Amino acid sequence: MKITLILLCSIFQYAFNTPVANTTALSINNLDFELGGEVRIHIFKKQAIELGLEMEPVEKLEVPIKKAPYLILPELDPGEYMIAVFHDSNHNGKMDYNFFGKPKEGFGFSGEFICKVKTQNPESHYIRLNAGSQEITINVCY
Repeated sequence: MKITLILLCSIFQYAFNTPVANTTALSINNLDFELGGEVRIHIFKKQAIELGLEMEPVEKLEVPIKKAPYLILPELDPGEYMIAVFHDSNHNGKMDYNFFGKPKEGFGFSGEFICKVKTQNPESHYIRLNAGSQEITINVCY
């Protein structure tokens, strides 16, 4: 009886002291699979955005397009993040633009992002990631 009680106490102590994993599932919609290539995902921790300066991501992922519609992101500390996605259809590792500066490849952002509408405030792309499990959806625009 004593051993059973000690065992039960140990199990409860372990159950309540085990840290919760931060699991973020990312769904990417509207990918054009016929173009092939890969999807690149850059995750940025919240920081002041200065126009003209390139931000350094805390995580960079590159996945084949067939695996891109649903991914589990690397574990991230709770906080505010911006997630940028682009479809690198020609495998050159960068976003390509036309003569007028319009992207030639698919792209999308977390937060408040609407295709065909220029974002007035890049801060609106930050989202809050909490401890535990969550799911984020990003729509890709071409």
